[in-house]
Amino acid sequence: RDMVIWASSHGKGLIAASFGLGKTRSEIELLRQVVARNPGKQVLVICPLGVKYQFSEEDGPAMGVRFQYVRTDAECEASTTPYLITNYERPRDGDISADYIRDHIVAVSLDEGNVLRSLGSITQQTFLSIFQPVKYKWIATATPDPNHYRELIYYADFLGIADHGQILTRWFKRDSQHAGNLTIHPHHEEAFWMWVASWALFIEKPSDLGYSD
Repeated sequence: RDMVIWASSHGKGLIAASFGLGKTRSEIELLRQVVARNPGKQVLVICPLGVKYQFSEEDGPAMGVRFQYVRTDAECEASTTPYLITNYERPRDGDISADYIRDHIVAVSLDEGNVLRSLGSITQQTFLSIFQPVKYKWIATATPDPNHYRELIYYADFLGIADHGQILTRWFKRDSQHAGNLTIHPHHEEAFWMWVASWALFIEKPSDLGYSD
């Protein structure tokens, strides 16, 4: 409940929660709230193919929400439920087009968002472009390694918080020895994590939110 209230109040954000803390149900409830307020529009979950059953066969039915797996614009249009689910390759390869997403999808949730790292920078840039017009955007994934700055930078860029150039200029210094390395300015470290906390929720155990473990 706390995760949903936080994420819905922002309209976008990163839910980084350890296994078993309810990421899937939080995503479903967020999308259910969006559908209730946007009749005639559709919402989309993007996830690895093996994860879709968690939404369509387990948590979705348990919460009274029916997901339909879609592969093309035509299947999206023919869906008898506003809750759509697909795998990362479909929008990346254009099977579900940028035009369809712009005109019909009001919210998107990237489940297991860290998979984008393994799909490469071209996929990341494609996602930035085609989902830019979507009003509500969330990413749900396991708690990232705090040293994976590039992952956090991509998430902020995708969510529309700030573009990667602004982030690099504001928080990081150049590594003259290794061009790909990111080193945060030591005197900016506290401010950087305060900024991250304004759009990302990191939870490893219930007591992080004041509950009993």
